[in-house]
Amino acid sequence: MAAANEEGPELVIREDNQSCIKMTKNPVNHGRAKHIDIKYHHIRDEVKRGEVKLKYCETAVMLADIMTKGLHGPRHKGR
Repeated sequence: MAAANEEGPELVIREDNQSCIKMTKNPVNHGRAKHIDIKYHHIRDEVKRGEVKLKYCETAVMLADIMTKGLHGPRHKGR
């Protein structure tokens, strides 16, 4: 993200959780999401200001998962 007085390209975050993306686009207080701590609403504010854009990325092609989730043998070897 650019500093407050700088112009820069928006940050694109690829996310495989469609509910997460929908909650940032529609910032209504959802009863089922009231357990989410207020400090996590920062990303929602950044999306609203246009600083951050969330894009859907299928779990199967999410490259970050290779280091964060255990994969079965054939799938692990294919990456």
